[in-house]
Order: sequence, then C-alpha cells, then structure tokens
Amino acid sequence: MPSGADPRERWIEGRHFAAATMIGARTRQEDAWSVQVVADAGAGRPLLLAAIADGMGGLPAGDQASRITIRNFVGSYPLIMRPPAERLRPALGHANHAMRAAIEADPSLRGMGSTLVATVFFEDRFRWLSVGDSHIFHWRRDALERVNPLHTYGRELDARAARGEITATHAALHPERAAITSAVMGMPLDEVAEGEVDLAAGDVVVLASDGIETLSDEQVAAICGEYKSAGASRIAEAIIRRIEQRATPWQDNATVVVVCPVSTLA
Repeated sequence: MPSGADPRERWIEGRHFAAATMIGARTRQEDAWSVQVVADAGAGRPLLLAAIADGMGGLPAGDQASRITIRNFVGSYPLIMRPPAERLRPALGHANHAMRAAIEADPSLRGMGSTLVATVFFEDRFRWLSVGDSHIFHWRRDALERVNPLHTYGRELDARAARGEITATHAALHPERAAITSAVMGMPLDEVAEGEVDLAAGDVVVLASDGIETLSDEQVAAICGEYKSAGASRIAEAIIRRIEQRATPWQDNATVVVVCPVSTLA
C-alpha cells in the first residue's frame, strides 16, 4: 500500500476494479473519483461506471470543483432515461449545470473548474467520455494505448507543427503547452471527446489524473503486464508506489482507477 494511504478513505476494491490516490507535493487533494455499480434494466445485468475528476490547479476551490463534478455526474447517470451507453453526455451536462449553480451561489468560486474522464463497462466493450487533460489508457498484450485526446493547448501546437506553421521545437517548449482548453466550469463546453473501445480477455483499463504523467507510457505498460494476473488492486497500488518512488518536488496529485473488465488470467 502506498505510504500514508488510509484504506478506508482511499481505496475501493472489488473483483474487477480498484483505485488508489496520493497527494504528492501539493498541499491538498484536488482529485475526486468514483466507481459505482449501476443497473442495466435492458440487459438484466449490472454495469460498472468509473470516473475521475481533477480540480484545476491554481484556480479557486479546485477540490470543491472535482467533488461537485463527480457527485453530480455519478449521481445523475442512473436517473437518465436513455440506454446506458447514451447517458455519459447528459450526465456531464448535469455536472456542468451543478458547477454553474455553485458559482452563482458563491461568486468567490468563479473560475473554478475540473477535468473529467468517465467510462461505463459492458461485457465486451466500454464507452468513454473525456473533458480536459486526465487520461484513459487501454492495455492489451504488453501494448498501452492512449484512448482519449487531451484538451490542452499543446495538442493545437503539435497540429500546427505538423502543418509546418511552427517548428516542432517551438511546439514542445511553448510555456503554455499544458494549458487546458476545455473543462467543466459551468459554461458551454468547448471540447468533449467520446468513444467506444472493444474489450478482450486479459485487457486492463486505467483512468488517471494527470499526476500519472510522472511515469512514461512504457512504465505504465510494464506495471500492467507485471501485475495483470494479480488483479486491479495490485496494478493500482504499483502505479502509485512507482510515482511515490520518483519523489519529484513538483509531483501533482495522482489518482488511478484500474478496471479489469474480463478475466486477466488469459
């Protein structure tokens, strides 16, 4: 278990999923997460809904922003009268509306915001949604795929570099490269990414706040491969422990939710 972790507050475990989190070098935890089992009346079987929100650093009440986002997203999802795969976007709308209501009730919170990544798991696939710069990874047979695009200015810079408008060096070193271009802030959402990924036996899915960027994709892939037979809790624990071992003085909050939707013993 990562140092300082309280299993009653920081872990949730089941046969197929687990989560772990750390504060890092920050003074407060601005990540929030949830894993919920939700009913699917049409299919007659429960589904797994997982989400992570990361309050935007340097802005007012980032910790409140992430909690508002998660609470209202997860709370509204089961109540939406649509097929489960079509509920993610409306649930995001509920979370964004709740953010606007909180800011209107307390103008000192103006400017707060949060990222969001969310997934709902079916037997052979998962549906995902993303706003901001948190991550969804899909691991299969030693290969790690980044599922969602990051809504950052760096993405635009890289596209401009690819078109020859600026140099690759300029894009890589731009001081505002990490700036978020879309977030849950109670305003119209500039960018929302959605998609669906097929699942196979042995797959591992990792949702993570941007604190995981301390590790390379190759390191995350190696951890998934090493601990896949031990299950989600060992993978989540190992990722956070590896980040702690790096002990970087600028380490952001890091939270991971690991889901092994079908048998990892293949």
